[in-house]
Amino acid sequence: MDHALELGTAMSRFAELAAMSAGDEPVPACDGWTVHDLAVHLGTIHRWAGSILLSGQRLPEPKPLVTEPVSEWYSGTASALLGAVQAVSPDEPVPNFTHLGETAAFWPRRQMHETTVHAVDAAQALGFDEGRWTVDQHLAADGIDEVLQVFFPRMTARGRRPDVRSRVRLVATDVDQTWIVAPGTDDGTPLQLHPSREADTTVTGTASDLYLGLWHRVSRDRLKFDGDDAIAMFDGPTTP
Repeated sequence: MDHALELGTAMSRFAELAAMSAGDEPVPACDGWTVHDLAVHLGTIHRWAGSILLSGQRLPEPKPLVTEPVSEWYSGTASALLGAVQAVSPDEPVPNFTHLGETAAFWPRRQMHETTVHAVDAAQALGFDEGRWTVDQHLAADGIDEVLQVFFPRMTARGRRPDVRSRVRLVATDVDQTWIVAPGTDDGTPLQLHPSREADTTVTGTASDLYLGLWHRVSRDRLKFDGDDAIAMFDGPTTP
C-alpha cells in the first residue's frame, strides 16, 4: 500500500467534509468536540508530524495556531505535511512515539489512519449514511495491523491496557485475512500471534467494521462474536 498516496486521498476527503460543515456539529465519537475542534486537532497533528519528519527530532505536540476559515487552514497544514513526506526518504531515521521502527515511513502510515478515522468522524457528524464513511477494505486491514502493533503497546504503556483475556482471532470476511491477539508478556503488553495459531474466541466482520470497531467508531453490534472475551476486548480501551 502506498501510504503517502492514501494519505493525500484521506486529506482531500477530510478537507471536503470540513468545508461543508458549519463547524458546530457535534462529533459522535469525540465527546464534547465539534467538527471545528476536529479540524483544529487534525491540522495541529499534521504540523507536528511534518516538523518531526523535517527536523529528524523528537518534538512535543505544538499548541494550535489557527486562522479562519478553519477548512482552508486545515488544507494548508495537509499540504505542508505532504511536502514533508515527499522531502524525506522513507528509510531515513526519524523518531516516533513508539520508539520502534523509527524511520520516516512510520509517519505517512500513521497520519493516513489518523486522517481516515477523523474523516469518518466528520462524515458521521454531518449525518451522512455509511456509504460516505465505510473504509476501503485493504486500507482497513492495514489499520487493524496498526492498532494491534502500535496502539495496543501504546495503550498499555499509558496505563490503559487493552482487555485481552485470551487468544482472540479477528476474521475479516472481505479480505480473507485474520489476526490473533493474545494476553501479554511480563509488562502486560498484548501480543500479536501468527494467524496459524489456535485461538480461544473469534470476532468476525468486514475489515472496515473491525477497524472502526477497534477505533470505537461503530457499534459492536455490527460484528459477530463467539465468546465474551472478544466482546470484552472491543468494549475496552483499544485506541486513544
